Amino acid sequence: MLESIRKKVFKSESSKEEYIHFILSQEEHRWINEDSYVKAHFLDFLERLPKRVLKKVFIDKMTLFVRSNGRYACSVSSLQQNVIIIFPEVYRLLTKTYDGWAKAVMAHEVGHLYLDHSENSDDPMEAQVDADNFACDMGYLEELENFLHDQAESVEKRVRLTFLTNYYFANH
Repeated sequence: MLESIRKKVFKSESSKEEYIHFILSQEEHRWINEDSYVKAHFLDFLERLPKRVLKKVFIDKMTLFVRSNGRYACSVSSLQQNVIIIFPEVYRLLTKTYDGWAKAVMAHEVGHLYLDHSENSDDPMEAQVDADNFACDMGYLEELENFLHDQAESVEKRVRLTFLTNYYFANH
């Protein structure tokens, strides 16, 4: 049934703008549209994602953004629905003029879904680094680095920061 709805709503030549409009017009995303800063940050975030990512993650996989309690953000995947859970720290940043590292965290979570990490999660550290790479490719290297520097010391934090340093030098 979902597939027939998607086929009726979207043609093969659907534009990136049509995808973004569809994503933001979902009833579950009403909370995004209620705050002008949050909406502006989401528009900026979605516009930065390539059309192929929007289609795969938000149209084909029917991913939704949901607010909840917890820390930062996470992505949850099932056969029929994907969810990116936005926790209070990220939401609070999205309500400000400057969103800090919020969109970098969201890009990291979109990366997990786009790269199908729920299906291929043999090495959790590799999945984290791959999702970081996705966020960096979307232009969030500096914001992701700032986020990681704010985290408690751990082996994961050091590995991810090392990757970001390597990414930076490989691309500059």
